[in-house]
Amino acid sequence: MSHTKLDKEFCDLFDNACARVGIKAFRSEFETILPPAWKTIRDQMKRSSAMFLLVGKELVRMQERSSYDPETAGSWKYTQNWIAYEIGLACQRGIDVWVLCDDVRINFPVPYFNHYQPFAHDLDWLRLILEIYARAGYLSYPPREFKVVCPNNQCGMEFTFWGHRARPFEVPCPQCLQIMKF
Repeated sequence: MSHTKLDKEFCDLFDNACARVGIKAFRSEFETILPPAWKTIRDQMKRSSAMFLLVGKELVRMQERSSYDPETAGSWKYTQNWIAYEIGLACQRGIDVWVLCDDVRINFPVPYFNHYQPFAHDLDWLRLILEIYARAGYLSYPPREFKVVCPNNQCGMEFTFWGHRARPFEVPCPQCLQIMKF
């Protein structure tokens, strides 16, 4: 789980969804991490089937405040570096990278992901996905109609979009932040 501990409620919801299906998510603030921390994160990623980036209200606020608040800027840079490191490890291993937004609009680019749920506050749907990971260790291909390609020619990111809502609605692409309309 990649997150900020400031989004405690959203992280707790995710942890509970994992626990209900018998998965123990690695959440760094509750684990014993000996320096250097990057080794522990790397070792945990080696044992993982997927990585979930939890984008909550506080993470979005932290990024927004970083442009005018020097204290927040340092905290955001630290968090952003860890997110990039964790996503890089997941990409290198070839495991799924999920972007789950707590019904907030993502406001920073994510360099790689293959699953996107922008309306993830109610994680009941996620239990079904997590049950598949618990049983099989991977997620087989979802239905073709869930596949999306970002319309930005400079981006073109292809991913599985789990954010089905009554139409019309719009959300940013997590990679390029261009608005996608549905």
